[in-house]
Amino acid sequence: MSNNEAPATGATSEDLQKEESEEVKNFNLPRWLAGYLAFWIIMSIGFAMVSQILLPQKIKDLGTANPTAALGTMTAVGSIIALVANIIVGALSDLTKSKFGKRAPWLFWGAWFTLAFYLLMGYIGVLVGLTITLWLSKLSFNMMNSPIYSTVSDRVPEKYRGTISSAIGFGNTFGLAIGAWVGAKFVTSVKLGFTISAILMFVSAMLFLVIIPRDKSNKDEPIADKGESVWHHLVYSFTPPLHAPDFWKAFCCRTLLLLAIQMLAGYWLYICQDYIGLPKVTAAKVVSTLAILQMIASIVAMFVGPISDKIHRRKPMVVLSAGLAIIGFIAPMVMRSVQGMYVAALFVSLGQGIFMAIDQALNVDVLPSKENAGKDLGFINAATTAGQSAGMALTSAIVSATGTYTYIFPIAIVMAALSVVFVLSIKSVK
Repeated sequence: MSNNEAPATGATSEDLQKEESEEVKNFNLPRWLAGYLAFWIIMSIGFAMVSQILLPQKIKDLGTANPTAALGTMTAVGSIIALVANIIVGALSDLTKSKFGKRAPWLFWGAWFTLAFYLLMGYIGVLVGLTITLWLSKLSFNMMNSPIYSTVSDRVPEKYRGTISSAIGFGNTFGLAIGAWVGAKFVTSVKLGFTISAILMFVSAMLFLVIIPRDKSNKDEPIADKGESVWHHLVYSFTPPLHAPDFWKAFCCRTLLLLAIQMLAGYWLYICQDYIGLPKVTAAKVVSTLAILQMIASIVAMFVGPISDKIHRRKPMVVLSAGLAIIGFIAPMVMRSVQGMYVAALFVSLGQGIFMAIDQALNVDVLPSKENAGKDLGFINAATTAGQSAGMALTSAIVSATGTYTYIFPIAIVMAALSVVFVLSIKSVK
């Protein structure tokens, strides 16, 4: 149980301990680790191929006059769509009844729609069509992601949340690194790259459903009534958790840090081309090397979650991640060179990997109640998608207004520092 969650009425501490002991005893940790690692590594490879390499390059290949502004606008609107989708899917999955449980149907159909939209993006030859398809993919992508996050609260005992969160963080960071490296190989074959990424996204979801233990049927289980119709439930899904200050502090911490990280991570290719001054092919080779450094950094994330579980501390890990990211933000300011990019990528990836390894455990720990986990996690996990997309939009706005990437680095530093202030102010988690 999280520190915020009240015990069930009439339940004694012995009853709760016995229930938790049974839950831990029956939990197949290796199988769950394999499922989360398979999903996050493979899905993140496909996602990074598109977001970091293929989409930016396709926008340029279409002859767009201002590709930085175009990419920023596309991702800005996409972040709003993703945020709304995350909240709605999280809430509706709480209400879903099926013989496969409440999360699996959303993941299954989300995978099929994502496959279709990612394939379509590779073949579209006009910017408007590409933009609309990208926005549709944000909907389907969150049909996959939202249920995955909710399973941590639904089915993972508190004892193993740090370890599972670490698997998510490692898989995400490692997969993003591989995706950037693989994507760079398709900078001159963008259509094929989109096809491969689409298949990877689909396979990741199917593997997760096959590997993890099947959820029990909930067709006959009553679901707490929040209204009189689906419409009332949808309205309720946009009701944020009230009287939960630690929840919102974690939300702000996550949003700010991921926003800062994505200001750079979403633009490695453009920064190499327009800030460092490298030609397209050379920039792609540098991004490949950056990806290798990111892979090395992501290995660290595997150890953070178990350590956090062992010492019963979350906040120090978040502070460490922000500090490492800040070092990465400083590097391009003092070394405007390929070497500076290598240092930036290494430290930003270390910060991102450590944060992603621990933040899902932190998020579950600050949930106001387990009953509304899908809805509430929809809000806090929207910070991931919104932070990633809005980070790219913010970079685009800054570069369009100033004509240079110089100012994105100090702004990212300020945001990362503010994220530390928020996490240190959380009272219910150490």
